[in-house]
Amino acid sequence: MANIIAGHFDTQPQADAAVSALASQGFDRGDYTCFYTPPPGQHDLQPLGGDAKHHSEGTKEAGKTAAAGSAIGGVTGLAIGTAAAVAMEPGLTAIAAAAGAGVGAYAGALAGGLSGSRQSDSSAATRDEPAEPPAAVILAVRVNVAGEDEECASRVLRDQGARRVERAVGNWANGSWVDFDPRRTPQFV
Repeated sequence: MANIIAGHFDTQPQADAAVSALASQGFDRGDYTCFYTPPPGQHDLQPLGGDAKHHSEGTKEAGKTAAAGSAIGGVTGLAIGTAAAVAMEPGLTAIAAAAGAGVGAYAGALAGGLSGSRQSDSSAATRDEPAEPPAAVILAVRVNVAGEDEECASRVLRDQGARRVERAVGNWANGSWVDFDPRRTPQFV
């Protein structure tokens, strides 16, 4: 197992500049690799697509709040639809009430689901409910923890504009991090 420091960059030119900076600091070409990780949900790790079996950590409560919003919106829509129908055309009360309930339930479910979703919290993430980072160009550097490599690599990545720098342990073979998993919980440096 290798000790790895990884920097997440917004652009390829930033990562390329960091590669040059690592080379100038004496890092061997076989000790760093650069790759792109797509936006969350697009890693296609599950048989039917996506990354997680059920949902991300940030949407854990969305189903409950969507159901509550649907119920509240449905009742509100039913009342508004009935009142509007009685005021305008009493013969259409049932149709207007049903339409109002449907529209209200839909709007309530949407509002409830959105209010139950939030930014994922990395500290609450698990493998089945990941808190995935946004898309990035990742520059991974194999380091020797006992030496100054880890500190130097972290500094170079930050100086070159890495949006986040994290520490990991993984398999390194042929100059590449072969078991990278975008769903793992990051250990920030």
